[in-house]
Amino acid sequence: MSDTELKPDSQETLYRDAIATFEQLKRNHRDLVRADPKAFREIVRKAGARVFRLKPGPKPQRNPRVAKAARRRGRGAPWQDLYPLFIVGWADLNEFTRGHAEDGFRRQVTDYLRDHPRLKCPSGTPAKIPAGAAGP
Repeated sequence: MSDTELKPDSQETLYRDAIATFEQLKRNHRDLVRADPKAFREIVRKAGARVFRLKPGPKPQRNPRVAKAARRRGRGAPWQDLYPLFIVGWADLNEFTRGHAEDGFRRQVTDYLRDHPRLKCPSGTPAKIPAGAAGP
């Protein structure tokens, strides 16, 4: 048994202590409990969630090839040029599995570009028209 696991008797003790604490809260704030029990439960729930907040876990590791492909795609590279460069063994895949690999690759690249919108801006965008200039 690791150090982080609670023993059955310590779990029971924790449970009894939590009940005693909540009963004490009910006694101390009896007027609010009688007036609006749902509001009381909501306040206690929010406070408990704040005290026992679980921090988000580690982010999923992305394939570095996807990031490089997204940068190229953001600059306007066609998909057909990216497949052989960034899909491992693309030339050896049969037509069926190649289609699945390309679909998954496109999905990963577009997800990456959605998370990094600055990469989507092509470098050849026309300059803004000055404020006093005549428009087209």
